[in-house]
Amino acid sequence: MKTLLVYIFLQLSFLAVFTQKIIFLENKEAYDRLQKYKTKIQPDEEIRKGIWKNNGLVQKRLMMSLKKETKLVPLQDAEVSLSYLICVNKNNEVDSLKYYFGKYVGRMEGGKTRFDFEYFDPKSDVLALELNKIFSNVLKNTTFYFNPMRPYEIFGGLSFNQYLTKIVGAEDRANELLKAKKDTVKVLNLSNLGLKKLPNKIYNLKNLEELDLSKNEFEVFRLNTKKLPKLKKILLSENMLSENSIRIKRNKHVQILSLSDNVFEAFPKRIQRNKGLKDVHLANNFIKTTNEIRFKKLKTLEFLNFYNNQIASLSDNVGFLENLQILDLYHNQLSFLPPNIVKLKNLQTLSVSNNILWEFPSKIQDLVNLKILYAHHNKLSSVNFLPPNLENLDLGYNLLESVPSALKTVPHLTDLDISNNKITSGSEILKRIPGLQKVFLSLNDFESDPAKFAELQQIIVDLEKKSVKVK
Repeated sequence: MKTLLVYIFLQLSFLAVFTQKIIFLENKEAYDRLQKYKTKIQPDEEIRKGIWKNNGLVQKRLMMSLKKETKLVPLQDAEVSLSYLICVNKNNEVDSLKYYFGKYVGRMEGGKTRFDFEYFDPKSDVLALELNKIFSNVLKNTTFYFNPMRPYEIFGGLSFNQYLTKIVGAEDRANELLKAKKDTVKVLNLSNLGLKKLPNKIYNLKNLEELDLSKNEFEVFRLNTKKLPKLKKILLSENMLSENSIRIKRNKHVQILSLSDNVFEAFPKRIQRNKGLKDVHLANNFIKTTNEIRFKKLKTLEFLNFYNNQIASLSDNVGFLENLQILDLYHNQLSFLPPNIVKLKNLQTLSVSNNILWEFPSKIQDLVNLKILYAHHNKLSSVNFLPPNLENLDLGYNLLESVPSALKTVPHLTDLDISNNKITSGSEILKRIPGLQKVFLSLNDFESDPAKFAELQQIIVDLEKKSVKVK
């Protein structure tokens, strides 16, 4: 009854800014009813992946919120998981969220261990109160960028205790570790300690080259690199940093900076003070655009990682990254690539898979050093030009209707994936790729034309005689 009153109170409290229903399954009976519910919605592979991406946004914000929340009392059982079901309507808006606790219990069956998920009653109204607030804020601040234009459900969860704050005693734990370190140490690991601020004793380690501060609770980070003149690598992944909360003093010696798994909604401008940066990792954040980035100040970059963000447009100024060798744009919302991307003369690997690209830039063949191009899971219906020195090309899960004729211009290609398209013709082009070693052709429409299909079968035989693996 108390939980019900808490729930009503919360609904009234958030009514002005939040209208979705958030329901805590407060007993085993409610959990059993949920498990009996069978959805009639059967998502295909593409929709499943889209839902997975949306769930990633929810999980990320939930993890960050749990880390920030100091009022929650940890559950007695460290194995307990927090799980949820989000019902989303065809307008991509949340109708309701139901959450519950449980644990996986192992049982021997036929000589094998089977793990069953069982409802767990935390018996805490305070817990329900705080989690309702957290879920309200998470849903209010999360925009789902995958929209299948029909209702769908998101099932998710995480280990509850894993993300509760570790701030109590964090500084003491760090200082104990630092006491044992000599000033000659080059690598320092202070990860997963619950740190919210940098211990001053770090500045005694003048020979430090690598500093690992990942999996902590930094919401603000300040580092005076003048006091660490040999520092080359800083790992700050899995913290709670945002674009305006990080400041690293101007320097020329820091080369690698990992900021993945934080809460950046824009590129952190102040890291541009690191004039010697070579590797920047910003995977699994919430960055929507790169138009504000002053790429001209990042000319030393060789590796730029934007994996799994929400980038809808890549700035044309990316062409200033004249030393860039690897660009990772997997899992974003790009519908096109800027023309100036072809100015990246040193680019060797370009990953643009899991976007919504309709075409490549018209002068993509100017990327003469590009050897690897991953572009699967896009909307490409034709490919008229390709970089001439490609060795590995993945165009699977697109809308291609014919084997691209541009493949004739890539003599060094060894690995090709054009599976899961709508290809009906053009298979003879495969015989004109002299270096081909492996090709994926499955799940196309070759068989729709018996004559073309027979031709393909013969081409496969000829390729296999040349030791080309065909799948």
